[in-house]
Amino acid sequence: MKALTIALAMALLLSIGLNVAVRRSQVVTRPPLEYFPDMVRTPRYNAFEANPNFADGMTLRTPPPGTIPRGMLPLASEPGGGGEDPENPFGPDDPAAVERGAVMFDTFCVPCHGKTGEGDGLVVQHGYPAPPSLTSPGTRGMVDAEIFAAITNGLGTMPSYGAQIARDDRWKAILHLRKLQAASQPAEPPPGGPR
Repeated sequence: MKALTIALAMALLLSIGLNVAVRRSQVVTRPPLEYFPDMVRTPRYNAFEANPNFADGMTLRTPPPGTIPRGMLPLASEPGGGGEDPENPFGPDDPAAVERGAVMFDTFCVPCHGKTGEGDGLVVQHGYPAPPSLTSPGTRGMVDAEIFAAITNGLGTMPSYGAQIARDDRWKAILHLRKLQAASQPAEPPPGGPR
């Protein structure tokens, strides 16, 4: 009896092995059956492809009138901008924002404007024209939103940094610039004139 059981088990294993070997050598022309695809292969349409799910047959939907993409709110000081210029959402009393602004200024502004913002960066030492001083009365008189627009869109020969610097980081860089402007401000003479 024991020998018969062993022989049957061996025959079963041999038939399973042969079945697997034969199936692996066959070329499959049909895709395998898939009972629960778990939405792995959902139908999708390209943007300009016809779509039977909508009455107009278009896939790409028109956004509602007046919508603005996230993070792209135009400022009044930007070309074509409307509304009011926003205030800097970060204050000088936020040390993390000031520190991040210093990092952004050192990374993106120092090569042209220099460490102190006087327009004496490395590019000037290599023969490029000097950019305007960021501590000049003209720049001091600009509101934060104007400086933000200049960073975002570029100004004169300065390129746009809107794609390289995140929106919040641009505001933080302005905080650092204001700190540099305050440090370069000449001390007020004592009342009553010089002695």
